[in-house]
Amino acid sequence: MHTVLVVDDEKVIRDGCSRMLGSEGYQVMTAANGREALDVLAAEPVDLILCDLKMPVMGAIEVLEEVTVHYPDVPLIIITGHGTVANAVECMKKGAYDFITKPFRADHLILIVNRALEKQALERRTRELQEAQARNLHDLTMEQSRIRTIVNCMADGVMVTNRDLEVVLTNPALMRLLELDLATPLGRPGALSDYFPQETVVKGLQTLLQRAGSENELISQELSKGRRHLRALSASISGPQKETLGTVTVVHDITTFKELDEMKSNFVHMVSHELRSPLATIKQQQTVILDGIAGELTEKQRELLSRSQHKIQGLLELINDLLDVAKIESGHGLQQQVPLNIGDVLQEVVSFMQTRAEHQNITLRLDLPPGLPLIQADHRSMEEIFTNLVSNAINYSPDGGEVTVSAIAHGNFLEVRVTDTGVGIAVEEIPKIFDKFYRSKHPKTRQVIGTGLGLAIVKGLVESHRGSVEVESTPGVGTTFRILLPTIPEGKTAHHGPS
Repeated sequence: MHTVLVVDDEKVIRDGCSRMLGSEGYQVMTAANGREALDVLAAEPVDLILCDLKMPVMGAIEVLEEVTVHYPDVPLIIITGHGTVANAVECMKKGAYDFITKPFRADHLILIVNRALEKQALERRTRELQEAQARNLHDLTMEQSRIRTIVNCMADGVMVTNRDLEVVLTNPALMRLLELDLATPLGRPGALSDYFPQETVVKGLQTLLQRAGSENELISQELSKGRRHLRALSASISGPQKETLGTVTVVHDITTFKELDEMKSNFVHMVSHELRSPLATIKQQQTVILDGIAGELTEKQRELLSRSQHKIQGLLELINDLLDVAKIESGHGLQQQVPLNIGDVLQEVVSFMQTRAEHQNITLRLDLPPGLPLIQADHRSMEEIFTNLVSNAINYSPDGGEVTVSAIAHGNFLEVRVTDTGVGIAVEEIPKIFDKFYRSKHPKTRQVIGTGLGLAIVKGLVESHRGSVEVESTPGVGTTFRILLPTIPEGKTAHHGPS
């Protein structure tokens, strides 16, 4: 409810305005002169003033001067006679909203009052919006300054592109990592090729832009710049309507990690080579003793030497596995990738492992459909992959059960599965099983010995053949390893030499 103050020295005018405005739902207050009006304004909030131009003690002009200074948001309407219209107009020039001449009609009075209050409401709303806009602009400026400072101080490189793959933002760290001129103007869009000439980076960002709505998708790529090794992690930027606005790429310098990894591989390679030769010599000499060539042995001596040989064989297997891992990681493993029938390899592996499976009361099956496509692969690597997987499947089925090796063609890929009905793998362990030296823990498989490198070798060899390995497992039910390997297109029998 709006409050209107009627100021007039004529009681009839005050009472008439009170009746007319009260019937329209306004709360009306009255004053007989300007001085009383100012006292009312000081004591009570008022939304609008109707003030007579000429009054004893204080007239509208003096009231207007006070209202303009102390109550600028309260509109003032002049009440005047016909003879003083010019003075009323002069008051409007000084800030009065409008004037109304005596005698006035009720509808005319209500119309002017409504208009004045509507204007007041609009002005208040405008001020609120202006203040909110000013606050938002201040907050936005502060946020932009904060983000700019954070981005510019980051040790990692940052690059933002628009949907046309034009670079719209970079930071100094990116320019240093890419060995670009720091004075390059960064305020205008630039070509992505000026920053990343590598086609793989461009294709990766194009893939992100094409997959609209994939907010959680990330693309990680490694690249080299001079002696630096860099990892670029890219994601798409989505708008309010899930539309793709561009991409953001964070570039990390991983040179130190690469160098440490290379040093580790070289160290393992060197130590393994240095250990393998004397261990093999010790084993040969013990074999000579066990064969009785150096003289007869007692039962106790034979038992101790046999245990020693068993441990030496375990060390040799560990060393061989370490060498295999080092070769795979360094890319120096010798592979003769030729057109290969994977069915032949699987039959050899199953036949070789059959005796061991029977000894542990395991049923080992091979399920191969006719006409499997050829793959481009190294025979020895394929043997190592599936020997490791079948051996694990047998080892982790301690109470008997079944191990099934099967293969099936899937488009341009050949899928080989090794499935067991053993103890299974816990969900939280699955991401770790391909790590070096990691072994799944289960009370029923404590007696299983091994280096913990088998699955790391499997993963490395599969990836060196442009394939992938996946695992599905349910504790207490069993595990399935799925190997996907690319097939040779029909009519093509390419031959790759050593790699």
